Order: sequence, then structure tokens, then C-alpha cells
Amino acid sequence: MIKIFLFIILFSTNVFAAASSSSDNSNASEQVNKLYNKAYELVYAEKFDKSLKLLEKIAKRDDLGEMKADVYNLLGFSYRKSDNPDFDKAFNSYKIALEANPEHAGAHEYLGELYLKMGDKFMAEKMLAKLETIVGTSADEYKKLKKAIANS
Repeated sequence: MIKIFLFIILFSTNVFAAASSSSDNSNASEQVNKLYNKAYELVYAEKFDKSLKLLEKIAKRDDLGEMKADVYNLLGFSYRKSDNPDFDKAFNSYKIALEANPEHAGAHEYLGELYLKMGDKFMAEKMLAKLETIVGTSADEYKKLKKAIANS
């Protein structure tokens, strides 16, 4: 009898938790992480139009937590690399990423690359200097931006 009672309590608790995912941050974070990983796969496959659709949906969520900077950084990258690049939206996305995490190395690198695309080498070099402060000169983000600046 006790086993049945415990089963009913456990089952009803799980049903309630699934129905109220907005109050359960661990499930929401896990879902955000899964969606982000799918978007990352799309970016890696250079399917930027699809990644944009997914990342725009993810960005609207209010449960991004520590993933906010990563989501907006990848969103900015997708705007910048899509078939019809939107530099304004990319810039705004990187800005939001850096507001969420001022030391996000990827956002600094990509913002520097965006500045180069827009013809602003001075600002790209400022991002490089910021990267040096944040992660040092041996980090991949620093090396990639330095190479992009040298090749511009």
C-alpha cells in the first residue's frame, strides 16, 4: 500500500513539473542548451538561414540565464554570415552578448571581424586589445582576429 501511495505522489509530482516548465529552471536550461546545440550544428553546416530562425526563437526566451551571451553571439555570427548579411542586427546581437557577459571572448572576436567588414580597422584593433586583456595572446579568438586584421 505504501509503495502505491509513493508511486502516486512521485507520478503526480513529475506530471506537475512537466506541465510547469517555466518554474523549473533546470528543465528550461536543459532545453535551451539542446536548442543552442542544434543551432550550433546548423551554423557549423553553414545553414545560416535555418540557424537564424532557430536562434531568433531561442533569443525570445526568458530563461537563457548564462547562455544569453552564447546565444546572442551565435545569432550575431549567423546574421553576419547569412546569404543576405545584416550587419546592424549582427552588431546589436554582439552588443547584447557583451552586455550579458562583458568578457565573452567570442563576441569580442566576432565584433572585431564585423568592424573589419564595415571598414573600421581602428575598432577591430580595439577589440583585439580587449581580447588581449581578457584571454591573452595565445587564445584562439585573439589569434583569429589578429590574422583577420593583418589580412584586411
